[in-house]
Amino acid sequence: MELMEKIETTELMEHVKSAVKIFKLLISNGELNKREYAFLYSEYLETEVQEVLSIFEEEFECKILNFEDTLYLVPNISSQIIGIQPGELRRYFGSSATNKDVYLGYYIMMFIFYQFYSGKNKDPKKTDFIQINHLIDQLDERFERLRKMSREEIEHLEEVYSVNLASCIDIWMNLLVDHESRRKTKVKIIESVVKILEENNLAYIVENQIRTTKKLDILMRQYYLNAERVAQINEAFERGDL
Repeated sequence: MELMEKIETTELMEHVKSAVKIFKLLISNGELNKREYAFLYSEYLETEVQEVLSIFEEEFECKILNFEDTLYLVPNISSQIIGIQPGELRRYFGSSATNKDVYLGYYIMMFIFYQFYSGKNKDPKKTDFIQINHLIDQLDERFERLRKMSREEIEHLEEVYSVNLASCIDIWMNLLVDHESRRKTKVKIIESVVKILEENNLAYIVENQIRTTKKLDILMRQYYLNAERVAQINEAFERGDL
């Protein structure tokens, strides 16, 4: 009896060790693929290892997704643990950046996602790239329209969508499109947003075009587009509320 208990305990510890190794790698890299980590990937397929990882998911407010022989670690929409917080993002927008700059960055990021993944067909991805100058024109148009709203209307939209619209409008409409001697311009703000995405292997810029990675395509199609918060924001962009 004691021997069986020892064997079971040893097996449990091996499953825990495997789960810890997998989670540690996911925390570090954001993903784990079968080609590079064949043994750990095979360990993940064990039911007992997944049971341990499910505890990590709950405690760390995240989700481990398995698509096309690759594991992805994604934070829950409301995660305060693994999700990137405003204070961490200020460095991308310059030494004098405030949370208001970060909120504008969030808005631009949401709009970029909307531009890529708001298709109504079977595949929600509706374009392979976005020209930066075209994105600026679209943001100009949206912020100009929002600027004409009353303060009460803006406050109502801010409350409904939890988006700091007033500061986003104010900052964006007072920026130059681009300037060699200016640290903060519309182009540089967009480049900073994409830099955040690039460091998370989600998007990148090539020849003034924003392009998405396979990782972002998979996560949006298979996970985030089903989230209530993302659906709400996309519908708001569609209606012109944001």
